[in-house]
Amino acid sequence: MNSTTWHFQTALESFPRFRERWDALNAQRSGHILLDSAYVDCLLRHFGASDVLLGVQEGDPGGIVLVRKKSAAIWETFQPSQAPIGLVIPGRTNDVASTFGSLLQSLPGYALQMSILHQDPSYVPFNAGQTTNQLDKLDYIQTAQIPLQGTFEEYWGSREGRLRKNNDRLRRRMAEKGLRLEFVEITEPPEIAAAIAEYGRLEAKGWKAKEGTAVAPDNVQGKFYRELLETFCARREGIVYQLRIDGTVVASDICLFRNDMLVLLKTAYDEEWSVYSPAFLMREDIVRSLYSRGTVKKFEFYGPLMDYQLRWTSEIRTLYHLTCYRHPWVKSLRKLAKRFL
Repeated sequence: MNSTTWHFQTALESFPRFRERWDALNAQRSGHILLDSAYVDCLLRHFGASDVLLGVQEGDPGGIVLVRKKSAAIWETFQPSQAPIGLVIPGRTNDVASTFGSLLQSLPGYALQMSILHQDPSYVPFNAGQTTNQLDKLDYIQTAQIPLQGTFEEYWGSREGRLRKNNDRLRRRMAEKGLRLEFVEITEPPEIAAAIAEYGRLEAKGWKAKEGTAVAPDNVQGKFYRELLETFCARREGIVYQLRIDGTVVASDICLFRNDMLVLLKTAYDEEWSVYSPAFLMREDIVRSLYSRGTVKKFEFYGPLMDYQLRWTSEIRTLYHLTCYRHPWVKSLRKLAKRFL
């Protein structure tokens, strides 16, 4: 394996000094908005700890990665649930085994295994097919994308009749009852705090509140999404969608967009209004708006594939993990152990 060395530092302290390098390398690769240093920095400050390390590879171009020890001799990329894709940008793209083999060998202590989590085949800048006796690929989740091709009328006409008819019926029913439906796009930083608070109110009325994972203005998730959206809205790369009935928010999506891609980060709706399927009505309005915008060509759901998403698209792909082993016998032992678990 390649002997090129990686150097590691505490990420919370060192990442600000390497943001320019991180962004330059990302720009040479996919330029993915979820790998923008502003996104990564926000993740680190809200969900990171002193055990998260920043790895920087020698050479030009040298890779860059955020890692955390999972257990004795076992490492993986720093991967909070708010990060849909793995926080790594390799410098060399033509030899996966060598790149991650050198990373593994450079880790503090004597690492036996290193996992590169949540890799997206549509955007990763290296060939993941190079599995060897020291490199393994494991499917993670299926995720969906809505490709925005042609016109909205063509897209909407291609959807199943049940979806189109049901949305039309719900809109007529609400009009007959005198309910005022309003689709809102929030992009100005001063309006984000209120938008995130409204989003949190929706989650607080659902199952996430029972599990203690709902966004709230005063919890770490609420603070993270507020700062994130204020930062990217200031760059004209963030948006919060809302569907309102008589002025009350009943559904909301939190999104980022760059170039031709919009990424859905969070979605919620008011279960008390579920009879009107507010999330479906809002999704129709969002897609119509994106067609009108004309620049966005793909709507990324980023998350486990849900049945409802298949009503909106048939474009599905599989995200995966890459695991590098220090010795071939470690890979064999791990596979043997799984057979008996």
